[in-house]
Amino acid sequence: MRPRLELLLAAALTACAHPAAAPANAPSAAPAATATPLPVHITSSGGAGQYTTLSEMKHQRTIYVIRATSFAADTVTGRNPTGSGTFIQPHITFVDRDGARTIADAPEAVLTSADKSVLMTGGVHARSQDGNVLACDRLRYDGTSERIHGDGHVVMTTPSGLILVGDEVDGDARLQNVRVYRRK
Repeated sequence: MRPRLELLLAAALTACAHPAAAPANAPSAAPAATATPLPVHITSSGGAGQYTTLSEMKHQRTIYVIRATSFAADTVTGRNPTGSGTFIQPHITFVDRDGARTIADAPEAVLTSADKSVLMTGGVHARSQDGNVLACDRLRYDGTSERIHGDGHVVMTTPSGLILVGDEVDGDARLQNVRVYRRK
């Protein structure tokens, strides 16, 4: 089972919630209480071949699944929940709108819940199901646009043997429509 960050947060909040007792002379139609933002720290770590797994959805469709050796997140609940989490040794499967998959590995990744973005750092290696291979120092997946941006020692190799080298790469998560370029 793949727990979602929101589900973990909801479980933590439900376990901690205590309804306030109403005074005996209070009217029966009391105004609704406003939720107080609550900081929450979540950690998860695998061991003995176990991993911590998180999947992210957008419009009832999985956009990525992260499997990592450990995860730590800090978030604030309330009307506008915010937060971010760090994954160690993430193995991320990005899924595009057509269901095509690209798998990326790096030493570390940071997930930002507000825009569902993931920043992979420390040297990234990605391979699409079509056989395109990308290596770069950093890779950012934008959950809003479902596109990637990489930088630092970019090398893209296609199944036909074409090798593109540059400073940055922009493209789709499938690594099919990409632009590799040098900074000016």
